[in-house]
Amino acid sequence: MSLPLSVLALAEASPFLARLTRSPALADFDWIQAQAQALTAADLGQRLDRLVASGAPLATALRRLRAQTLAHLIVRDASGAASLDEVVSAISALARLAVQRAEAETRQDLIARFGTPRSSDGAEQHLQVVAMGKLGGGELNASSDIDLIFVYPEDGDTDGSRSIGNQEFFIRQGRALIGQLAEVTADGMVFRVDMRLRPWGDAGPLAVSHAMLEDYLVAHGRTWERYAWMKALPLTGNATEAQFNRTTLCL
Repeated sequence: MSLPLSVLALAEASPFLARLTRSPALADFDWIQAQAQALTAADLGQRLDRLVASGAPLATALRRLRAQTLAHLIVRDASGAASLDEVVSAISALARLAVQRAEAETRQDLIARFGTPRSSDGAEQHLQVVAMGKLGGGELNASSDIDLIFVYPEDGDTDGSRSIGNQEFFIRQGRALIGQLAEVTADGMVFRVDMRLRPWGDAGPLAVSHAMLEDYLVAHGRTWERYAWMKALPLTGNATEAQFNRTTLCL
């Protein structure tokens, strides 16, 4: 890989960038384009699709996409081409994409084992991954972790031959999703995941139903927890941001 002189100079000053330049993820990275063009959410999706199409498992592809994204932002930021808004927007877009793709894959893996989670009246249930804090506000920086809450609409059971309860399904899915993002492998990690904003914090279940969330906020929710939901952004599932605002801020 031939690096432009400006990138070589940056790598000499930045051990972090120097490590990135030696990553397999950057073997065919276009440094000239990285310096000249801002990175969009569509670009991230296309890059991830190419990595997966090349045969990389999703967990590997996400970690290599992170390396590419950070390298892209470093050269643009150091050259003065990237604004603060560009940097935080690109990293936040990477996190949203990573959560959405990891949620989709972990869901299908569990459905193959246990069937589809359904409510008592047969409605299909989805894990609603809610971004809080800096991710909810689109303000992530290069060293940020991501604050998430896992919610699902209703209790019930899966419809497979090895049926399990919806909460167990979504707790299993949540653990798998966290592993996809936070586990450190030879390719590094994608994002550290902080789940402490969920009801009862570390002492509470990893995934809660809408009813459990509402009961918690009514009976135990503190003022700062209500304020935290002002940045809540649903990333997956079939709920809208307005639905979550009605559920939480209006209690």
